[in-house]
Amino acid sequence: MTPALALDVSVNASADAPTVSVVVSTRNHARYLGATLAAFAAQSRDDAELIVVDNASTDHTEPIVRAFLEQTTRPVTYLRFVSDQGAAVGRSVALDRVRGQFVAFTDSDCVPSEQWLQATIDAFAADEIGIVQGRTECLSASAPMFSHFIETHRFDSSFSTSNVTYRRTALNGHRFDRDCVYWEDTDLGFRVRADGWRATFAADAVVYHQVVPQSPLRWVLWPRRYRNWPSKAARYPEFRRTLFLGIWVQPLHACFDLALIGAAIAAGGRRRMGATLAVPYLVAFARSRGLRGRAPVAKAALYVTRDAVAFCSLLVGSVRNRTVVL
Repeated sequence: MTPALALDVSVNASADAPTVSVVVSTRNHARYLGATLAAFAAQSRDDAELIVVDNASTDHTEPIVRAFLEQTTRPVTYLRFVSDQGAAVGRSVALDRVRGQFVAFTDSDCVPSEQWLQATIDAFAADEIGIVQGRTECLSASAPMFSHFIETHRFDSSFSTSNVTYRRTALNGHRFDRDCVYWEDTDLGFRVRADGWRATFAADAVVYHQVVPQSPLRWVLWPRRYRNWPSKAARYPEFRRTLFLGIWVQPLHACFDLALIGAAIAAGGRRRMGATLAVPYLVAFARSRGLRGRAPVAKAALYVTRDAVAFCSLLVGSVRNRTVVL
């Protein structure tokens, strides 16, 4: 059943179908959405339509979209739900409205580059390519410690909706699974690939991700989302190819786990061996974390706590799914 809509507005629609449909699902991102809309309007390709799905935002999202509708000359559809349905449902509803040969997804805290769509469509060079994942960079040259942003520099099988495009025929009725919380985009990509479609990476199809501020508590607890990673491996065994040595999310996670083993050994009296096992984590920590400025000890403690949250989340997910991802 289609969720109830408070608004369903389209402007500049034409009889000719666009080449590409851009889908943006949003909720309470008014501070960023204007830049996303402006980036769509600035795309070098003029054969694109935009579908914005508003999950009942309580900020100034609606006025921002309405202002854009009044000034844009491009085809735009604005769907606003009566109540928050979640991004998965919003994107699925949008898929029922798209008219393009290709369906491009980006998020409302992202700013696509001017050549984004052109570079994306160019990457569909072979008929068997059904998915193109683009490059995502941080919008700012430097980001504060308590913030969130996405960076994707290679094909990682995340199929993140910050920057991914599907051939419409490849979707073949597939929709986002709302039960795959925080990994509905990965799930969709693997289902499309299971149908025999190839996926590729387009380094020139660049989207910039906004630096989203977080409270210290939210920042520390953000890795709780890792509890869903074992779900990916359980449902799609080939997902393990993206993991470090087929087990760990990334090398730093393996180093942290090794340090935990070292701490247990040291507690048992074998301090030298325990300290040796902690060295890889200390080296990786020094290379990947910035502790300059004020309160370096406090920063280090927060990073270690964050790594511990990630470990516990992955452990819980591994137990629940009876498959190990650390």
